[in-house]
Amino acid sequence: MKNMTMVAEAGNVMAVDTGLVEVLNQYRNNVSVYPTGRTDKKGVQKRGMAFYYEDLEGRRDRKVVTGAADEELWNKRTAFLTDLYYQKKARKEVVAQVAATVQAGQVVYQPVYQQPMYMPVQCDKTVSEAVDSFMEYYKPTVSYQTYLGEISNANNIKRYLGHMRVANVDFSDFQSLVNTVSKGKNGKPAAVKTVRNIIISFRRIMRYCRKQRWISSDELDLIISDVKIPTFVTDTDHAELVKKSKFLNYEQAGEVLRILESNRRYYLVARILFLTGMRPQEFFALEREDLVPEEDYIVVNKALVIQERTKAGIRNYGMGTTKNRFSRRKVPAIPVVFKYFKELEKTLVMEGGRAKSLEKGNENLVMVDKNGNMVDIHSFGVNLDRFVRGLYRETKKSDRKFTLNMPRHCFQDYLAVLGAYDKDVEKAVGHVLPEVSERFYKINIQYIEDLLPFIQKMEDNIEKAYREAKNREK
Repeated sequence: MKNMTMVAEAGNVMAVDTGLVEVLNQYRNNVSVYPTGRTDKKGVQKRGMAFYYEDLEGRRDRKVVTGAADEELWNKRTAFLTDLYYQKKARKEVVAQVAATVQAGQVVYQPVYQQPMYMPVQCDKTVSEAVDSFMEYYKPTVSYQTYLGEISNANNIKRYLGHMRVANVDFSDFQSLVNTVSKGKNGKPAAVKTVRNIIISFRRIMRYCRKQRWISSDELDLIISDVKIPTFVTDTDHAELVKKSKFLNYEQAGEVLRILESNRRYYLVARILFLTGMRPQEFFALEREDLVPEEDYIVVNKALVIQERTKAGIRNYGMGTTKNRFSRRKVPAIPVVFKYFKELEKTLVMEGGRAKSLEKGNENLVMVDKNGNMVDIHSFGVNLDRFVRGLYRETKKSDRKFTLNMPRHCFQDYLAVLGAYDKDVEKAVGHVLPEVSERFYKINIQYIEDLLPFIQKMEDNIEKAYREAKNREK
């Protein structure tokens, strides 16, 4: 009679033989449990587990499972290893039966086992060639703007490791890449976000190499695990300085509006962005039916996205999706916001852009350029910033930067100081709220009514600062 024993794993008790006990305990100390950063359809945070095991050929491999709780993850590991154990056991029994049959003098046709498809093959590709291959695969899977962002990371990887063979890359090469990128330029450490993006990109490329069978699972794990961002980067106050540079206090906002008033299009766009916190690409994608003054909100359900250039040097924008599903929302808007929209429409009519938009099929867009086309966000933002800098130098003998993203940061900080509820503000600007289910996020619009008084107070403060700036100029 087989020796039976009881083993408890992750709270699950089952009867197993001693061989299964050994399998379940093998590599148990190397199990990694972590938050995935994703949620299921019910809004529950998903957990992940990565663990090692011996495959059917006796080779060490790695598997990842996900679930809602740690207990579920351990149960999945147990189920997977148990099933694998009995597959191996069945194979051994078949081999034993074949051997016994041969000894009895009978003819046996033994199955021919092919090499598993996931075995790595001999690879002579360089990292540069691997990156180019990955980018070709990656481009159709993401938006063009995301692809453009990945190009910068890919070029850095090729610059430092491109000459190496993929088969020769190890952990120290990856860490050396991170250390080099972290040094930044002009003696200033790189931003944490920049270094982190390089790490994410390199890991993504190495996983692609694994799928191409250019490296094994063990090699992949040894290369990409435990890389560290240098302390001098994590300790820098770069992030705080960047955030501070994007913020304007009321006096500074009033000064910017005073400068912009001589260009009515710039002035009205800035006014609307200050009071709505919309992303520039969301604002320039608005259509007339998205403005709902009788309900005090603006519908945001699309955004302009950059597309591949059709001509050299010419950006091509098209209508696309918002940054994420939470960005599709209703933005609270007080009456004066719709007043600014009406004035903006009059400006477009006077400049001739509205008439030309009829010819281009853009008549429904709230904002078009002087030729009736979709607005080139990059050019609009650059020209607006130059306009502000130029006039500010003439009057103040200094440099005042202003970008289209600044009003969004001001909107959040102004409301926070006024005492608005944080989650209401997060909803208004379209940020992800992981602990809130998507259904509740969509149907609960009480935040619109709750934020309107705070936004009105913010408008009063901005208007006061604007008038004070005009008085100072006199």
